[in-house]
Amino acid sequence: MNSRQLDRLHQRREVLLAELHRLPNLMRGTVYERERKCGRASCTCATGGPRHLGLQFNVTLGGRTWTRYVRRGERAEVEALVAGYHRLRALVDEITEINVELLNATPVAGAGRRG
Repeated sequence: MNSRQLDRLHQRREVLLAELHRLPNLMRGTVYERERKCGRASCTCATGGPRHLGLQFNVTLGGRTWTRYVRRGERAEVEALVAGYHRLRALVDEITEINVELLNATPVAGAGRRG
């Protein structure tokens, strides 16, 4: 790998590290829609009719899974927190790829000398 390629890798890594420092608040987990009964006895969902869609948040912490109903007004916030976590993971993966390339391009000290 020539010095121009190494410089490009170092510059790209610095850009990614700067983005890593600018990440907003984040949260690991999954947001998904789930059909549920509303709880009213007079509703058709109580007698086998179509159920209502509700938004759920799910995360496993310390080996325990937590599920929480996401209110309508919270949807954008919760989805933004989870998206921030996904961006964090993508940044870490990309930085790792660059660091592996840089490690592979660095000659091993004392390589080729046996004695």
